[in-house]
Amino acid sequence: MSRRKTERLLNLVVCLLATRRYLTAEQIRRAVPGYPESDEAFKRMFERDKEELRELGVPLEVGSDQLGGGGEEIGYRIPPQDYELPDVHLTPDEAAVLGLAARVWQRASMAEAASGALLKLGVG
Repeated sequence: MSRRKTERLLNLVVCLLATRRYLTAEQIRRAVPGYPESDEAFKRMFERDKEELRELGVPLEVGSDQLGGGGEEIGYRIPPQDYELPDVHLTPDEAAVLGLAARVWQRASMAEAASGALLKLGVG
Protein backbone atom coordinates (compact mmCIF):
# COMPACT_ATOMS: atom_id res chain seq x y z
CA MET A 1 0.00 0.00 0.00
CA SER A 2 1.41 3.39 -0.95
CA ARG A 3 2.21 6.00 1.66
CA ARG A 4 -0.40 8.40 0.23
CA LYS A 5 -3.11 5.77 0.40
CA THR A 6 -2.14 4.81 3.94
CA GLU A 7 -2.27 8.46 5.03
CA ARG A 8 -5.62 8.99 3.32
CA LEU A 9 -7.16 5.90 4.95
CA LEU A 10 -5.79 6.88 8.35
CA ASN A 11 -7.15 10.41 7.94
CA LEU A 12 -10.50 8.96 6.88
CA VAL A 13 -10.67 6.79 10.01
CA VAL A 14 -9.75 9.74 12.26
CA CYS A 15 -12.35 11.93 10.55
CA LEU A 16 -15.13 9.35 10.89
CA LEU A 17 -14.23 8.57 14.51
CA ALA A 18 -14.23 12.24 15.48
CA THR A 19 -17.85 12.90 14.55
CA ARG A 20 -21.13 11.94 16.16
CA ARG A 21 -23.09 12.92 13.06
CA TYR A 22 -23.05 11.11 9.76
CA LEU A 23 -20.75 12.82 7.26
CA THR A 24 -21.77 12.90 3.62
CA ALA A 25 -19.32 11.87 0.93
CA GLU A 26 -18.90 15.54 -0.01
CA GLN A 27 -18.13 16.54 3.60
CA ILE A 28 -15.57 13.75 3.78
CA ARG A 29 -14.07 14.86 0.48
CA ARG A 30 -13.53 18.36 1.87
CA ALA A 31 -12.21 17.16 5.24
CA VAL A 32 -9.85 14.35 4.22
CA PRO A 33 -6.76 15.26 2.19
CA GLY A 34 -5.79 13.13 -0.78
CA TYR A 35 -9.02 12.79 -2.72
CA PRO A 36 -8.99 13.87 -6.39
CA GLU A 37 -10.77 16.92 -7.78
CA SER A 38 -12.73 14.97 -10.40
CA ASP A 39 -16.16 13.85 -9.16
CA GLU A 40 -15.94 10.46 -10.88
CA ALA A 41 -12.41 9.80 -9.67
CA PHE A 42 -13.44 10.76 -6.13
CA LYS A 43 -16.43 8.41 -6.20
CA ARG A 44 -14.32 5.48 -7.37
CA MET A 45 -11.56 6.15 -4.84
CA PHE A 46 -14.01 6.66 -1.97
CA GLU A 47 -15.77 3.38 -2.80
CA ARG A 48 -12.42 1.56 -2.81
CA ASP A 49 -11.47 3.20 0.50
CA LYS A 50 -14.75 2.18 2.16
CA GLU A 51 -14.27 -1.39 0.97
CA GLU A 52 -10.68 -1.46 2.22
CA LEU A 53 -11.72 -0.18 5.66
CA ARG A 54 -14.40 -2.88 5.88
CA GLU A 55 -11.86 -5.54 4.88
CA LEU A 56 -9.59 -4.27 7.67
CA GLY A 57 -12.42 -4.72 10.16
CA VAL A 58 -13.27 -1.05 10.63
CA PRO A 59 -16.98 -0.80 11.59
CA LEU A 60 -18.07 1.76 9.01
CA GLU A 61 -21.64 2.76 9.80
CA VAL A 62 -23.92 4.10 7.07
CA GLY A 63 -26.95 6.20 7.94
CA SER A 64 -28.41 9.67 7.81
CA ASP A 65 -29.20 12.57 10.08
CA GLN A 66 -32.43 14.51 9.68
CA LEU A 67 -31.59 17.73 7.90
CA GLY A 68 -33.31 21.07 8.29
CA GLY A 69 -35.76 20.76 5.39
CA GLY A 70 -36.80 17.21 6.16
CA GLY A 71 -34.34 15.86 3.61
CA GLU A 72 -31.93 13.07 4.30
CA GLU A 73 -28.57 12.35 2.74
CA ILE A 74 -26.58 9.18 3.27
CA GLY A 75 -23.53 9.62 5.44
CA TYR A 76 -20.81 7.69 7.21
CA ARG A 77 -19.25 7.47 10.66
CA ILE A 78 -17.34 5.05 12.87
CA PRO A 79 -18.92 4.57 16.30
CA PRO A 80 -16.02 4.80 18.78
CA GLN A 81 -17.51 2.17 21.08
CA ASP A 82 -17.42 -0.32 18.18
CA TYR A 83 -13.84 0.48 17.17
CA GLU A 84 -11.77 1.35 20.22
CA LEU A 85 -9.98 -1.40 22.04
CA PRO A 86 -10.58 -1.98 25.74
CA ASP A 87 -7.89 -1.10 28.28
CA VAL A 88 -5.13 -3.67 28.48
CA HIS A 89 -4.34 -5.09 31.91
CA LEU A 90 -1.08 -7.03 31.94
CA THR A 91 0.21 -9.38 34.58
CA PRO A 92 3.76 -8.68 35.81
CA ASP A 93 5.03 -11.62 33.71
CA GLU A 94 3.30 -10.33 30.57
CA ALA A 95 4.74 -6.86 31.14
CA ALA A 96 8.22 -8.35 31.55
CA VAL A 97 7.91 -10.25 28.26
CA LEU A 98 6.82 -7.08 26.47
CA GLY A 99 9.74 -5.20 27.99
CA LEU A 100 12.16 -7.87 26.79
CA ALA A 101 10.67 -7.83 23.30
CA ALA A 102 10.97 -4.04 23.17
CA ARG A 103 14.66 -4.23 24.07
CA VAL A 104 15.20 -6.64 21.18
CA TRP A 105 13.29 -4.31 18.83
CA GLN A 106 15.40 -1.34 19.91
CA ARG A 107 18.13 -2.74 17.70
CA ALA A 108 15.73 -2.92 14.76
CA SER A 109 14.06 -0.19 12.74
CA MET A 110 10.95 -0.38 14.96
CA ALA A 111 12.70 0.99 18.07
CA GLU A 112 10.73 4.24 18.23
CA ALA A 113 7.38 2.54 17.64
CA ALA A 114 8.15 -0.15 20.23
CA SER A 115 9.07 2.45 22.86
CA GLY A 116 5.90 4.43 22.14
CA ALA A 117 3.75 1.32 22.40
CA LEU A 118 5.27 0.42 25.76
CA LEU A 119 4.67 3.93 27.07
CA LYS A 120 1.02 3.72 26.03
CA LEU A 121 0.69 0.37 27.77
CA GLY A 122 2.31 1.79 30.91
CA VAL A 123 5.15 -0.73 30.75
CA GLY A 124 8.02 1.37 29.44
